[in-house]
Amino acid sequence: MNHNKLWLIGSALVTSVIVVLGVLLGIQPQLETMNAANASRTAVQATNTGHVALLARLKHDFANLDALTTTADALAESVPSGSMMPALVDQLDAEALAAGLTLTGMTVTEAVAYAPILPAAAAVPADGAAVPADPAVVPAVVPAAVVTTTAVNATNFAAFPLQVTVTGSYDEVLDFVARLQSGSRLFLVSGLDTVAAPALPGLVNATVSGLVYSLVAPAAASAG
Repeated sequence: MNHNKLWLIGSALVTSVIVVLGVLLGIQPQLETMNAANASRTAVQATNTGHVALLARLKHDFANLDALTTTADALAESVPSGSMMPALVDQLDAEALAAGLTLTGMTVTEAVAYAPILPAAAAVPADGAAVPADPAVVPAVVPAAVVTTTAVNATNFAAFPLQVTVTGSYDEVLDFVARLQSGSRLFLVSGLDTVAAPALPGLVNATVSGLVYSLVAPAAASAG
């Protein structure tokens, strides 16, 4: 009887050992392989999803390639790489002719590094106290927020200060200024001075001050 009990206990122990070894040597590696396969499949699915999204974007861009090319060409003309002064002179001459006045001169000074325009700080009383509200006073117009980007900076963007002189009627001068600000080349008008033209009744000599911009090539920027 005792011998039989010992035999049963030994058989149970051997069976337990076999089961444990079976798990360790057989099932466990298969589970690890299955988990690795699942992780790999998940990664591949994520990659495929990204490729599908990229393919859809490429198809969309290709369908609009002509419009994108037109926009890129317009931007390149608005802010070219390099000064492109001959093309600018031709543009100014054409705009003056369209406005009905005479372009008499243009002066361009050396390019300066681009500096972003920062919004003016709000006025604060010297003692730091808040300004009391007065309903009888019309509030000042709050300027719109200035949008800036770090992609445009002093190393890749340059401004050319210039002055353009023209002769014509005052209305023609205003028309010319409007054309400057809406022309193919980006032109920021910063000043306008007019004086009566000698011996030309009804006409004025006008000086338009402003800035035109250009991109600076990376090599030139690093060399400077």
